[in-house]
Amino acid sequence: MLTDKFSKLNWWQIALVSVAVSAIGGLASMQSHKKNRLTFDKKLQQAPWAPPAWLFAPAWNFNNFFLLMALQRLLKSDIPDKKRLLVLQAMMWVVYFSFGYVYFKKKSPLLAAVWTMSDAALAATSFTIALKSDKKLAFDYLPLMAWTGFASTVADYQALKNPDPIFRTKAILN
Repeated sequence: MLTDKFSKLNWWQIALVSVAVSAIGGLASMQSHKKNRLTFDKKLQQAPWAPPAWLFAPAWNFNNFFLLMALQRLLKSDIPDKKRLLVLQAMMWVVYFSFGYVYFKKKSPLLAAVWTMSDAALAATSFTIALKSDKKLAFDYLPLMAWTGFASTVADYQALKNPDPIFRTKAILN
């Protein structure tokens, strides 16, 4: 069974899986033609504290590594909230793999903000639930919680300072 094989992976094998998962997530972001994407990125008003674009790939490799470590730890555990944490983990992956579509393909700063805040809330909820039973598991959620918590401020700024083509809204703040 696939879950049994995943449970037996070494940390370095999970690191390789993390790179593959991050690459797949990156492909979802590339659905928009690269030239159109660069134009879109340059048109958006960015938060003054927004990290440089090159930082996102290593940050997501790092986040995905710890999220996969959490998944491995969960699959091996018998903690009372295992099913809840697995559902939350599945929801985090849905958010991760669909973010590129809503942000780069649909060009929606509002949806990007909702997706980012949702990811932060899912990570914080997972951290809180896991902390009751398994501190090591809980700490695997910290990188994602920290990154998406910070990224939410950047996404919120973008949502407030830019128009949204899906909702046909003007920038709320100018």
